[in-house]
Amino acid sequence: MAFEDLLSEAGDMRRFQILQVLSFAITLIFISTHFLIENFTAFVPEHRCWVQLLDNTSASLNISGNLNFSSLLKLSIPLDSNGKLERCRRFFWPQGQPLGSNVIGQNLSQPEIEPCVDGWVYDQSSFTSSIVTEWDLVCDSWKLKSFCQSIFLAGILVGYLLLGYVSDRFGRKRMLPPAYLMVAVFSTGAGFAPTFPVYCCLRFLLGFSISGIFLFGFTLVMEWTTSKHRPLVTIILTLCMSLGHQFLGILSYGIQEWRKLQLVVSAPSFAFFLISWWLPESARWLIVHNKYDDALKVLRKVAKISGVKDDFLTVEALRSTMERELAATQTHYTILNLVRFPILRTRVLCMSFACFTTGMFFYGLSLDLQNLGSNIQMLQVLLGVSAFLSRVGALFLMNRLGRRTIAVACLLLAGLFILPRVFLPQGILRMVLAILGFSCIVVCISSNGVYVNELLPTEVRNTANGFILTVDRIGAVMAPLVNTLRQNIPALPQIIFAITTITASLLVFFFLPETQNQPMPDTIQEIQYGHSRKEARRREEGDPAVKISQF
Repeated sequence: MAFEDLLSEAGDMRRFQILQVLSFAITLIFISTHFLIENFTAFVPEHRCWVQLLDNTSASLNISGNLNFSSLLKLSIPLDSNGKLERCRRFFWPQGQPLGSNVIGQNLSQPEIEPCVDGWVYDQSSFTSSIVTEWDLVCDSWKLKSFCQSIFLAGILVGYLLLGYVSDRFGRKRMLPPAYLMVAVFSTGAGFAPTFPVYCCLRFLLGFSISGIFLFGFTLVMEWTTSKHRPLVTIILTLCMSLGHQFLGILSYGIQEWRKLQLVVSAPSFAFFLISWWLPESARWLIVHNKYDDALKVLRKVAKISGVKDDFLTVEALRSTMERELAATQTHYTILNLVRFPILRTRVLCMSFACFTTGMFFYGLSLDLQNLGSNIQMLQVLLGVSAFLSRVGALFLMNRLGRRTIAVACLLLAGLFILPRVFLPQGILRMVLAILGFSCIVVCISSNGVYVNELLPTEVRNTANGFILTVDRIGAVMAPLVNTLRQNIPALPQIIFAITTITASLLVFFFLPETQNQPMPDTIQEIQYGHSRKEARRREEGDPAVKISQF
């Protein structure tokens, strides 16, 4: 009996699986808020230099009543090339210089200008505080905001690289509660961070911990789900992440102080830490590690929860399953095998670039809402809704269109939607184009989750997926840094996003095959030969004319 059959007998998508998926789905709603929370906690409000004439009460009392606030503002803050107040410079007036009622008439054609040496004054109409206003991440320090966003995403990347081994070595369930606890501690700690460096360190550790939630929790759910129901479960979990993004936008309407918002989305993680203890360990992992007694206990527990008789569950059945599991994993491949075979190398590299592009595009837009419009709460909700609908739409599109067709069309359309924004001022049309491009990328991400698995053979699928996922995370880390290039050339980030997405669509079109309604390859030899019956017959007959080149 294979493990799939054993799992079906113990209860296939019954009460236990429903409770397990529900508990993990609820956690994802809150965990996903940490990905985009810095749209609000790192909000950059309108600001100007602090000046004594305007912001020092005692100094203002000594000024003639004929000078109103507008006049004092003209005396204090210069205008930029667009006629707006400078954010990072002010006029220099010697301390104690008397200002009479005729000061406006004085010759100010060549006033002395200095940076904001005394700090800044921030507009608090949208948010009362953020990490930007608390630690003055503006002017010369403006890049630190993007650096902080990249630090969080880098933590996720490092977590994916390191915690996969931990999951395989110590088990899924054993590591899941500590991961929830770390998320709770580090996310809450970020809300109490006394300094910006401490905040960045906590965000890095938070990203590292969140990767553990995905690796341990998602793997645990998938290993208790039969292959028949895995696509549906995957869609449900990804939809919950989109709900989390919508929830964050709604929550930000009522909470405008960054520390309170950080704490509100962090507190539920302590409850998730307690709830996660009821989840049983993966029976598949226990069987592979020769822990038959423990595997028998958890399978009987699952069968009891699901209301299924467990008479068929015996040590002999587990040993038979063990033999089949080991037989399926006799051959071990390393990452070097991904580049030794030409066709496999082409598939891995093309999909890596496509996933790098989608990761960079997704976070490049979703972490830069202030550049899309002024009402970022509404924009956050709109992006969450568009992502939700796009993932639902992807499910229907994948049943009607080919995987390659979806990838090529969505990547190309995303680039074509984002490119015209270079020539448009900030407004409704610019926002609509951004949301359309974002929706195309979400559809592409959903489709690629299936496409990658159909392109890669079973014997190297996990290794190749790990490499592609790493490249995807590198694209995500790069996204905030690409957005900083706007300081040099305002349109440069959008041009980069457009060029990379269009290039990725061309690579997929010219170098990757269609996989819809095609059998999934099990071995590297299958994708080298193809899936034709004639070639399969020649392989079985040992035709010497059919050879595999590793170079």
